[in-house]
Amino acid sequence: MNFISISSRGISKRHNVDWVRRLKLKHMVSFLSIQETQLMEAENIDVQGCWGAENFGSSKVNSSGQSGGLLNVWDWSLFTFCEVITSRHFLINISIWTDISEQMVFANIYGLQLCTEKATFWKELLEIKNSKPGIWIVMGDFNAVRRKEERFNSIFCEKTASDFNNFIHEIGLIDLKMGGYRFTCFRNQDLKLRKLDRFLVCPTFLNILPHTSVTALPREISNHCPILLSTSRKDFGPTPFRFFNSWMASDGFGKAFISK
Repeated sequence: MNFISISSRGISKRHNVDWVRRLKLKHMVSFLSIQETQLMEAENIDVQGCWGAENFGSSKVNSSGQSGGLLNVWDWSLFTFCEVITSRHFLINISIWTDISEQMVFANIYGLQLCTEKATFWKELLEIKNSKPGIWIVMGDFNAVRRKEERFNSIFCEKTASDFNNFIHEIGLIDLKMGGYRFTCFRNQDLKLRKLDRFLVCPTFLNILPHTSVTALPREISNHCPILLSTSRKDFGPTPFRFFNSWMASDGFGKAFISK
């Protein structure tokens, strides 16, 4: 089973929809989350065009002008929809995972920009987590880093990182090591680099699917890398703990190589 999170920087254009569909089909994705759809009327999103088939359920959050907007799409043969919780900055779907009859909670995140608002946002998510039991997967653009090494040519805010790390600890999720690119957000002609996108999963998920791994894919259209979570050793290769993040790349900043 594969999950993908994409910060699309707009999903109204045909080539963006085609890009999302190509990624979904290539990686045989069962759950798709998109941030920054940038559509004030989310009903105008070509969901079937993004998914590439008719066997899907979906939920959406409108953008605020050209900022934000969220979309979740899932294979309805695998996940039976139960409940949706929305705000401008998150889209949470609660479903029953039909293969194991367990409740899954998928949280698609588009983190707040302002440092003063982030702590309140983390607290809100923590309260929802405590009230909604299940196998949690949190994914998306968190607009926060955990340590200095996750930024290059940009200012590191120790308080923001501390609040984010405390949130991850308190919510009881695991930040999986990421293969592929070391950074996921590229700005200012690729000179300003940050790791803003990630997957957080609960220990139960890893107990069920111990070969789960995450990789940052080439970004192509967006200034963010899509990130792929794969649950199969066959699909991806080594487990996440065998990734080696390196600055050895000669064709761009922050490329990471997979250890053999």
